[in-house]
Amino acid sequence: MNIGYKIIQLPYPLNFKEMSKHQAQGYLQWFREQIPERIQILFHYIKLSPGYEDLEPDLTPSSLEKLGKWFVEHVSIRKGTQAEIEFIYANAPEWFRQIEIPEYELTEQTFSLSMDIGMYVSQVLEKNIKGLHWEVGAKPIKNVDFQQPVLSGLGKLVFNPVHIIITYAYGIVNHNKGSERLKELYEIWANILSSEF
Repeated sequence: MNIGYKIIQLPYPLNFKEMSKHQAQGYLQWFREQIPERIQILFHYIKLSPGYEDLEPDLTPSSLEKLGKWFVEHVSIRKGTQAEIEFIYANAPEWFRQIEIPEYELTEQTFSLSMDIGMYVSQVLEKNIKGLHWEVGAKPIKNVDFQQPVLSGLGKLVFNPVHIIITYAYGIVNHNKGSERLKELYEIWANILSSEF
């Protein structure tokens, strides 16, 4: 149910493995241009929830505590389709095909909220850590960040805001990640991005 929430509309279907460098750069530019509007849409929607009317996008690490609590309350799932399950198996390594895939999937709204929250966390990082910059995730093609928008700091590791928050959403569904995890993720990545390793 997304009354009051506008799901993000991607510029084109995303297949990062098949994108050219030019397309990946174009997507990075589009992604960055969406950040101010998507944060505004996200927080407008959050304020419709009782108890969250005063949550402001002030880009402070402390804002992530209440945002994490709200997100845990709003992650939702739907039944996965057979086609989705077959697609995962078809694109997975041989050993993975022995693993049973859950019969659920995150809803379209949850994917969109994950993207918006990832954008917000990236802005909290940028405001509070000097010297970060956006780039396209590097090769090899098996790299989980390949061709995706990532924040880079002093070291080799990069922060992929969408991937990190979608992974967090799956953790919420599996009951092994709670509301405090969002602030923890910020702290982990703030340390990583400001370290030379």
